[in-house]
Amino acid sequence: MNTSRTTRLAGLLGAILMTVSVNMALLWKFDTVAQQGLVAANPQAPASATLAATATAARRS
Repeated sequence: MNTSRTTRLAGLLGAILMTVSVNMALLWKFDTVAQQGLVAANPQAPASATLAATATAARRS
């Protein structure tokens, strides 16, 4: 395999790995902070919420 091609492939894989790891870390931290805020606001609140069902009516064209 060509050295230039190998270097580009390694760089691309490194960039993909960094992007995925940073995004997952941010999502995990956001979820942790949101759960802590929910517990701090109301200690008896359930860990999950139930949303009311809605119906949408639209004309067909």
